[in-house]
Amino acid sequence: MKRFVLLLLTASGCIDSTGNALVTFQASASAAPDVGAVAGQPLRFTTARGFDVTLTTARVFVGAMYLSTVEPTTASGALEEPCVANGITTGEVRGGLEVDALDPTPQPFPVEGFGSTLPTRSASLWLTNGDVNASDERTIVLRVEGTATRGADVYPFTGALRIGANRVTSPRNPALPSSNPICEQRIVTPIAFDTTLSQGSTLRLLVDPRAFFTSVDFATLQQVSMAPTMFRFRDDTATAEQADTALFNSLRANAGPYRLELTP
Repeated sequence: MKRFVLLLLTASGCIDSTGNALVTFQASASAAPDVGAVAGQPLRFTTARGFDVTLTTARVFVGAMYLSTVEPTTASGALEEPCVANGITTGEVRGGLEVDALDPTPQPFPVEGFGSTLPTRSASLWLTNGDVNASDERTIVLRVEGTATRGADVYPFTGALRIGANRVTSPRNPALPSSNPICEQRIVTPIAFDTTLSQGSTLRLLVDPRAFFTSVDFATLQQVSMAPTMFRFRDDTATAEQADTALFNSLRANAGPYRLELTP
């Protein structure tokens, strides 16, 4: 996993080579306040496709968060480029947390964040529990359970998604074998976030689990049981149907499911 080097950081208030102060901060995550989630209670909402969803489980594993000077609109469009965009890292939280996205209570990351007072313009979430370039990864990065209905059709569903060998796809250009690296699947970026860290501040990741299901057509789910009736999101790009692809793409969307806020 990428490391953000803070030279000679032995205490808060140090100055880095750019003349900016080096700081420590706390980090937490929760359901976004406007979602209306209540800890321990199902979340009910209607999707753009007209499905009434009762969501009983929504858990997202975030392995790390990085802040950067990279503008959120920056995109080169190159066929072969690094997963980590050019720019200066302004902050990092390198301890993983499985976020209960149905609980609005702040859930602290297990480590302290480190950064500088350079202006932040965007953020990245790493959906992995190890090397972002590893050929396989067994960590479940999204767990969902609930029931979707539309008219007389009822779809009790479950899903457990990984981003490992099951997500490897062919290069976009056969002449460029690194043009579709697995790390691209594991990094949600750039998330717009215009702020400046300060000593002792708190960075909070807010998750809106409703956004994961905006485009999902539950009618395309794989039925895995008749009694009781149960449908499952496929955890494999090669066999995915519309519902599976829509959920996976929404998990990795840089606008909609995630936003960040900083408080003193």
